Amino acid sequence: MAGQYDDYRPIPAEDLPAKYAGCFKLLELVFAPPNDFDRVMTITGQSLQLITDGDDNGKRGKTLVMHAGYQKAIWELREGHLRYCPSQQRLWRRDPDIEDHPGERRLLNSWHPVKSIEDEYHIGERSNDRNRNYAVSSTIMREAKRAQWFRQVERGVRIDPCVWYRKDGHVVCIRGDTDMAVTQTFDQRNMGNQVVEQAKRICEWLTVDGKSCANLLRMFATPWLEPYKQLSFVLSGHGGDGKTLLLSNAVQRVLGDRKSFPAFKTTGYCDSGFSLNRESMNDMMAGMAFAYDDEAGEVTERMLPLLRALSTGATMSARVVGGKYYSMTPTATIVILTNMPFADSSEPSDKRRFIKVEMHPSEGRSYEQYHAIELFIREHPAALYAASCRLWEQGDEPEMVNLSPARAISDEMYWLITEILTNEEKCGQLVASRDAYRNEFHKPIPGDVMSLLGLANGITKVWGGQKRVVRVQDESRFDVYRQAVKAEEGDDGSPVVPEPPLPLELDSQLPPSLFGFECDYVPANPDKSAFNWKKLALDPNVDTSQVPANVEAYAVVPAPGFMVIDMDMSKTSGDDGWTVLNRQVGRYGTPAFPSTYLVRTPSGGLHAYYRLPEALRGKVKNAVHLKTSEYPDGIPVDLRVERKGYVIGAGSTVNEGDYRVCDLPGDDGIPEASREICRWLESIGSIEGTEPKQLRPSTQRSQLPAASREPIRLSLAQVMDDDDKQPRREPRPDMTPVPEGQRNQTLHDWAYGRAANHPDNLRQIEADLYERGHASGLKDNELATIWKSITRQLGKE
Repeated sequence: MAGQYDDYRPIPAEDLPAKYAGCFKLLELVFAPPNDFDRVMTITGQSLQLITDGDDNGKRGKTLVMHAGYQKAIWELREGHLRYCPSQQRLWRRDPDIEDHPGERRLLNSWHPVKSIEDEYHIGERSNDRNRNYAVSSTIMREAKRAQWFRQVERGVRIDPCVWYRKDGHVVCIRGDTDMAVTQTFDQRNMGNQVVEQAKRICEWLTVDGKSCANLLRMFATPWLEPYKQLSFVLSGHGGDGKTLLLSNAVQRVLGDRKSFPAFKTTGYCDSGFSLNRESMNDMMAGMAFAYDDEAGEVTERMLPLLRALSTGATMSARVVGGKYYSMTPTATIVILTNMPFADSSEPSDKRRFIKVEMHPSEGRSYEQYHAIELFIREHPAALYAASCRLWEQGDEPEMVNLSPARAISDEMYWLITEILTNEEKCGQLVASRDAYRNEFHKPIPGDVMSLLGLANGITKVWGGQKRVVRVQDESRFDVYRQAVKAEEGDDGSPVVPEPPLPLELDSQLPPSLFGFECDYVPANPDKSAFNWKKLALDPNVDTSQVPANVEAYAVVPAPGFMVIDMDMSKTSGDDGWTVLNRQVGRYGTPAFPSTYLVRTPSGGLHAYYRLPEALRGKVKNAVHLKTSEYPDGIPVDLRVERKGYVIGAGSTVNEGDYRVCDLPGDDGIPEASREICRWLESIGSIEGTEPKQLRPSTQRSQLPAASREPIRLSLAQVMDDDDKQPRREPRPDMTPVPEGQRNQTLHDWAYGRAANHPDNLRQIEADLYERGHASGLKDNELATIWKSITRQLGKE
């Protein structure tokens, strides 16, 4: 160090330890052997003389001026063995030479991340250990960032003689630079161009097509070459197809425990309960290159937000059992290996973030073939990584792969796909009639099906007049299903160029006033707040009849006589608002819960728009999660009524995401809230002068049957029906025959809804079920099964 640091002075911060500079200047190597007190062995295999206080003649015992670990870290910083990586904002330490060979220890140009100075240099066992002095470690970190004094580490990959790293926004390869320090160095033995080509062929053999092959190959160098942390990988298959073999050999065996975490558990991490699992996994993943779950179960949409945050490196809380919380920034590339469905989100950010790989089935392949891959990786540990680096040189964009066709296509999906393809041939548009779907399946098109197929609601005039349709919005997503259906039917699958989708204003921003919903429109902020909304709505000098121009988000304030039912996701593990309404009011799309202008929120909730009956105008409360006996923590439903509140409108973009129209009312426009909805409002105490009443618990929460509640009090029946002077008996039910296709389900829902609302009339309802069932062509044994299911759900069995 002679002369190199003569002018060096640490930054004069208030937490600078007084003895830091002295240690930095005085630490030196000696020839005396280590004694585990004031002489310790260095990474070079030499002895380092530590700095002590006290006399050397033994009159007063010598003590270290600071812990040996801190002194060793300061010496390594000075000598270039401890360096800072600016792109990861983390310290990296040179790997020691621990190979068995004669002679002096070699100085390796490979590095590993430092979780913390204290953990890396074995200073104390707990966060409150008296040997720990965080002022020293923060000083080391602060000084290491000073590139004018200390060398840095680049984020990249070294496979001698090549180094790949990002320069001017692109991955470049340089050769022959033996001194450059990068965050990952691989063993270059047995490498060559033929070996790299063989690695690519292995990925081709393991996957179903070229797109999945490219994504699998890209995965290996992702932790070091992606522009910024954003990518997670999903390897999907059907068991025995080489997923675990690949990760355990090419990742865990090659990188080791310092850089790979094979104990990541998707279900445990996304569990909505106690979060110690999540926090401890965050701690274990700190500084890792890869974290993978080799036996992941089904990944649902509710799990995506946590995986999304982990994928993008959002700051998170971490801790060890019994330790304190600390903040960490995830670095690990997450890899989920699964034989079960993975939620196929339609969010553009998720398409870029979750990179899909469809593995080739193992049928017809032998153990020897998979074992040969294992042997190849052991012989050529860097081959897959070199092939991956070369792919990153060509560009940063992964391929779009849809995993769903590997799973069963439902009858509803098959009908939609074939209907769209038929209309494409007839009229040149990739559309399907929503009314025709409802006539076929007696329900609206589910939102998850639309997301999977890449569909959006729209309007067409191709059949005369404006007709409600679903239209292909995401052509690349739909094309996967097109090919799957055509392959099943023996079609050649030749691509057809579809008509461009409807303009944006018709697809995603259809304001509710177009359908007769009277309201005021006011600007809103990305955090969903709308300041002065009431003042703006009531100001006669402000035009609130149109959606504000040049804003990212806007709020809808219902006018007198109108309301919005805001169905939230549950904040616990209970029902969401949509489930509550479908169970206690009736299935959406039925007269009890009529189809209307429906908006999906970024969090997965729904807004349903309705007119209020004349008798209830001015009587409905603006409610937020009212508490009832069944929902002591509050029903996950809010009410925004008659200028007493607002919701964010369709087409808005907020911090959480986008608001999208997912259903439209019929030709008559916004419907009036049904009798069942109004009775439900009274049952939860949201009508002026009423209190929440005891609701009968549901006996089967996983389904969404018709309403399950006690009969309503006479008072509301009289409000809703002017001619009612006494409790009404159930009117003559609909006894028309049910056409084939959905007879069992339709009859079940019809009889269940009546039985739930009229438990004192079960004998007549059973007789009506058999009468209508016989007219529909069902036999007694089928009808007996339906009735048994209904009585079991009602707890009458």
